[in-house]
Amino acid sequence: RFNSAPAVGEPFAWLCVSAGTPGTWVNVGGVPLVATTAVGNVGTGEDNLQTVTLPASMMLVTGSTVRITAWGTKANNADTKTLKLHFGSATILTHALGTGAAGSWKITADVVSTGTDAQDYNAFLIGTDTDAEIGTATQDDGAAIIIKCTGEATSNNDIVQEGLIVELLR
Repeated sequence: RFNSAPAVGEPFAWLCVSAGTPGTWVNVGGVPLVATTAVGNVGTGEDNLQTVTLPASMMLVTGSTVRITAWGTKANNADTKTLKLHFGSATILTHALGTGAAGSWKITADVVSTGTDAQDYNAFLIGTDTDAEIGTATQDDGAAIIIKCTGEATSNNDIVQEGLIVELLR
């Protein structure tokens, strides 16, 4: 079945993978979830930067995969700066951004359903700093999942997120 007018976060099509009434249907492709309004941290403490919500049941089938791409900048000062990527309640990347030079960063992460409420992930940060993290998460795949970056620093806009794209690959 095809969706002739998918909204953001909805699939382009559904594929029946087992017979029955009504059968088992999986999502195929989809319109990415996108945030492009620049958001910076405010003073001290951890602040939400950009956030999108993955609709409920988008990762119910084993093998369902979400690709997350986030990017932004860091300020040229000596302030300590910590950037995090969250998939639901799981923090899937934490990185202390370097100090003393302005720079840019980009995170790419894949989260794959390995069973009911179980996911594997890999997350990579590149830019003036690099990092890679892999692990497992246990988010309720029947519920909506919040995907966001947070920044913790000292001065306003020490960390600015410029964009966030979440794509359902399967």
